[in-house]
Amino acid sequence: MLQLTHDAATELAEARRAQGLPDTCGIRVFGEPQSGDELAIGITFAEVPAEDDEVTEREGTRVFIAPEVAAPLSAAALDVQRTPEGTTLVLTQQEPGGQI
Repeated sequence: MLQLTHDAATELAEARRAQGLPDTCGIRVFGEPQSGDELAIGITFAEVPAEDDEVTEREGTRVFIAPEVAAPLSAAALDVQRTPEGTTLVLTQQEPGGQI
C-alpha cells in the first residue's frame, strides 16, 4: 500500500492547516486518465474516502487511495523534495521490507 513519509505527513498537515481545513481532512490519491493508456496521479484534500478507496494513516494524516492507483502505487511512498523553489511532493520506490 502507498506509504506516507514523516516529512510528507508533516508538510501535508501544515498545508491542511494553512487552508483552514479540519484536522479530520485527509488526502485522496487518484488517477486522472491521460492520452493513450497513461494515468496521471492526482492528489487533493478530502474529508472522507470514496466508497472503494483504501485508507491508511501516518502521524494523524489520513490517506485515501483510489482503486485505479492502489496496485501501481503499492510499493511507493509519498515523500517531499526540498529545492530552492520550494517543497514538492514526490513519489519514491520503497525498499523491500523497509520502514518509512
